[in-house]
Amino acid sequence: MKHLFLAAIAVVGLSAMAQTLNVNGTLYHPGGGLSWYTASGDRIDNEKLKKREIKWVAASPDVFAAGFKMGDTILVKCESAPELNGKWVIKDRMGKRTRRMIDFLMARGDNYGLRGRASLTITKVK
Repeated sequence: MKHLFLAAIAVVGLSAMAQTLNVNGTLYHPGGGLSWYTASGDRIDNEKLKKREIKWVAASPDVFAAGFKMGDTILVKCESAPELNGKWVIKDRMGKRTRRMIDFLMARGDNYGLRGRASLTITKVK
């Protein structure tokens, strides 16, 4: 079991000491119906989202396998979209086919300067 865990760390590029991971970032917007709720069960308040009071992300399954958990606060570092830099909370889960990704939850019409996909680093905040 220990060897499987170490192999998972090597595959996703996680530093066991720093809890840091290099991933790609994209954005998503809330919609109607159940999509106003995240996988954590939290309801998205669109007014707070528009005011940038909510800073939530969805993570791909391999990010969770690398040791990040639902509810973890992460520090994002992105050179191409510096407005993304700062603390975000993992509140949602991406589809099982996604790899090395996080999705930033954003209000319609907002993109924090993100254009398409961006390379970034996430670090778990203790």
